[in-house]
Amino acid sequence: MTIRRIGGWVGAGLADAAGRLVILSATTAFLARTLTPGDFGATALTLSIVTVFSMAVGTPYEEALTQARVVRRKDLEAVLAISLAAALAFIGLCIPVGILLDHAYGRGDLAILLPATGLLLLGQGPMTMATAVARRRKSFYVINASSIVGHLAGAAAAIGLGLAGAGIWALVAMRVVLVFVSAASLLWMLRLAVRPRWSWPHLSRHNRFAGLVLASRLVENGTYVVYNTLVGSLFGLTVLGYLNIAMRLIEPVRGAIVAVTHNLCFPHFRANAAARGNTGEAAAEVAGETSALIAPTMMGIAAVSPLLVPLLAGPGWATAEPIAAALAAGGLLALPSQVVQTALSASGRPQNVLLSYVVGLVVLTLSLLASTRLDPAGIGLARLAGDFAQTLTTVLISGPLIGLAPWPLLRRLAGVWLAAGLMAVAVAWLGIQLATAYGPLAALVVAVPAGVLLYLPLLFLFGRANALALVGRLRPLLGRTALAGAR
Repeated sequence: MTIRRIGGWVGAGLADAAGRLVILSATTAFLARTLTPGDFGATALTLSIVTVFSMAVGTPYEEALTQARVVRRKDLEAVLAISLAAALAFIGLCIPVGILLDHAYGRGDLAILLPATGLLLLGQGPMTMATAVARRRKSFYVINASSIVGHLAGAAAAIGLGLAGAGIWALVAMRVVLVFVSAASLLWMLRLAVRPRWSWPHLSRHNRFAGLVLASRLVENGTYVVYNTLVGSLFGLTVLGYLNIAMRLIEPVRGAIVAVTHNLCFPHFRANAAARGNTGEAAAEVAGETSALIAPTMMGIAAVSPLLVPLLAGPGWATAEPIAAALAAGGLLALPSQVVQTALSASGRPQNVLLSYVVGLVVLTLSLLASTRLDPAGIGLARLAGDFAQTLTTVLISGPLIGLAPWPLLRRLAGVWLAAGLMAVAVAWLGIQLATAYGPLAALVVAVPAGVLLYLPLLFLFGRANALALVGRLRPLLGRTALAGAR
């Protein structure tokens, strides 16, 4: 595996992330001008619940199939069968849960919205099974392409229904269509045809690993349910709508970075663990180097959120601006720990990933409860606190179990975070000054390249090791040297 090939995968992943961000931003910009914050809040609530259900439908077996040494067609058939059975069970569960939500929030549509949103679970199982096959084949281009096709189809459906006056159903349809089209295009591109067929012996060989992954993913995505439910209960669905707009701005970027990092690093860490190498040291190296790119991206978004939100959603959404900034800053803290969590999973320690998510969830919940007397911007700070706790647990407690030296990594990250933080302060100030005189679009056009130019010398000043490592990694992509093996 050459650095050029890895560079191609990274480039395709970043193109996927940029494409998804543009598609989702354009769709949100349209829908935010036709729907109310309460509609966005109700959709956020239903999607967060269905997302947790989707984790139980197929995701645990995706990791188990990717991690297994040998996978046969009968394994795929058995996983598809249990995924479809679970999907039908959870769609049925959506009906009583939706009725309870209607009573709790005083709306008349959640009893229908939740089961309708749950239909996406029927496409979740085939999609995660096919994703596992693609990851085993290292067909990352196919994963990226199917994702873009799905997002385009979902956006077209949402805009079409929005123009037809379908209201909140445009938001629901976008997600359902996205999942089904992504699954269908992924199966077609892989030339993969699998029929569901029950086989307990073929499931049982994956069950232990899948069960631990399921627990960690349920807690990870349960965090979104707790977050949305508490915000809706403590602040109301209108404030939840502001949170949803902020998350629509931040989560596509954060989610794409996590997915690209996980998919690229998992095979390398798994091979390292199989060869009894120091997986923790490898994870620390990757986390330190990738942070040099991730940190300015997230802090840059945090700095320009007062410019992005009005451009994205239009007037009337100012409450979402500080929430978006805090969510982006949380990504700065949490994303390096995702690399270590990938190494833990590849080393057969998903239980330690679960621990990090549990700690993050507890801190998020306590912080959110403590912020009830604060401005709604406090809900963003609660998420930031949860991300910080999750990162410390992953690096300080779980990392040493696979050979990671936590304090050298934290010192290395601190230099990058300081450089990104100083850049963000300068960009935020510049953006505010320019927006007052020339408007948010002109301010954004100037502030973003200014931040890039400012970050580079700051990185060399405060994080010289990361800067030199980044330059060393980029040189082979420019054709100057070759790297015999992936690091």
